[in-house]
Amino acid sequence: MTGALLILVSAQIAVRGTVAGAESHQPLSFSTVALHPGFEQRFTDAGGGFVFPGVRPGNYLLSVRQIGYAPLDTQLVLSGDTTVIQVALHHLAIELPPVTIAASQCANPGSPDPSDAALRAVFGQLQENARRLRLLSDSYPFHYTLELTDRLVNQRGDTGPPVTTHLRFSSTDNRNHAYMVGRVVERAWGPWGSPDSGLVIHSAELEDLANPDFVASHCFHLSGRDTIAGEKLIRIDFEPSKDVRSADMAGSAYLDSLTYQVRYTATALTRPDRSALRNVRAVRFWTRFHNIGPGVPLQDSLWVMTSYYFDQGARIETQRTVDVQFKRPPPSP
Repeated sequence: MTGALLILVSAQIAVRGTVAGAESHQPLSFSTVALHPGFEQRFTDAGGGFVFPGVRPGNYLLSVRQIGYAPLDTQLVLSGDTTVIQVALHHLAIELPPVTIAASQCANPGSPDPSDAALRAVFGQLQENARRLRLLSDSYPFHYTLELTDRLVNQRGDTGPPVTTHLRFSSTDNRNHAYMVGRVVERAWGPWGSPDSGLVIHSAELEDLANPDFVASHCFHLSGRDTIAGEKLIRIDFEPSKDVRSADMAGSAYLDSLTYQVRYTATALTRPDRSALRNVRAVRFWTRFHNIGPGVPLQDSLWVMTSYYFDQGARIETQRTVDVQFKRPPPSP
């Protein structure tokens, strides 16, 4: 008696394409492209090209994103032939309100309501900045050094001699210490030192701003245009829900008004008395970003001032990101 095994193999195809600007017709390198289901986000190459090999025939959703351009989602019906797609993204045009200040408490946290088109669009660009940094960290891991300089300021405003230290991080070190309600002030970890001898106070890092827990516990408000150091910027404010009882973060993110790339964030620690900190009156952060890849922002420098009760003066710390080293080089623009 003999037996036979028949294996049926579905045909697999490749989906290839290029992403370009609809107005300029120039290729858009470092666009993010995903094919759902089954194929996660990836960057386009220097010529705006991408490829998804090994795709089975069927129905898919192609999602394409680029900072400063309207997002594109399109349905694909794939047969047994290699598919070539040319994607044209249109520049994003958002009509912004004048600068306003939100006075109400945050009662309805979460993603902005779709009825507020301008806020929704700017919020989407803020999220895209954060997602691009995460994708770069995953696709092209890197290490970097934080150069920390610490100064104490006495009651007369005199500063003591600076103390400088260097801490080495990987691009994914913060993943296990991402934003969580009640954990904005936590015990030191990893490069920060011993958990028994120090505390880490979180500012609103870029990846935090796309963290689902952060979004779900904060309100967002579009404050309109602002100017910093001669740059015309778009400001979007955030504040914790009134139901968050622990120390948390409130502040603003500033995006370039033409490219929608994040340039700065300003963060203030809320309710420091409801944390492990002692005698701390206020903590304020100011962060500046630069592009580590085309349209991918990374913290360039950070300034933080901690002030205390009982006339204890203040502490000023600055951080600089230096010596960024990729494990493998990202594609050139």
